[in-house]
Amino acid sequence: MKATTMIGIVLTSVLGVGSIAAQQSGACGTGTLVGLDTRIQTTAGMSTGHYEEKMKKNGKKTIDGYTYSGEQTQEIYVLTVAIGDMIYTAENLKNLFFGYNPTDMVVNDPIEVCVEKNKLFLTRPDGKKYKTRIVRSERDPQVLSQMDRPTGGAMSSK
Repeated sequence: MKATTMIGIVLTSVLGVGSIAAQQSGACGTGTLVGLDTRIQTTAGMSTGHYEEKMKKNGKKTIDGYTYSGEQTQEIYVLTVAIGDMIYTAENLKNLFFGYNPTDMVVNDPIEVCVEKNKLFLTRPDGKKYKTRIVRSERDPQVLSQMDRPTGGAMSSK
């Protein structure tokens, strides 16, 4: 093999592994669960109908039929977590049969949290991970206002 080809293979493998590691690593730490709410969402589903016109023996027309509308109601958990100077809002659908419903989490309690791209991983009270989807992230306005205040250091007068 040529030396340039070998260098290309080595660089590709090294840079490729580095990018995979960067994608998998996220910001982890102890945060505070500042909000836990539920939201009901109704989505319109499929609608079907069937009507039939029949002629009776006595000569009268009758119309028989039915209509079915498939609306679906979903309960969504909305969790708000503060980590350092960031506030994350995440959502997860309630699942009756499988999954975890975070109603045993206590608001204003510390919680172990990891942020990876648009996912928020919370450590449940039983020690297992709970994965949610981040729908909003913002800087904590209280932390920003504290950074703008002067620190009681020496002041110069001119």
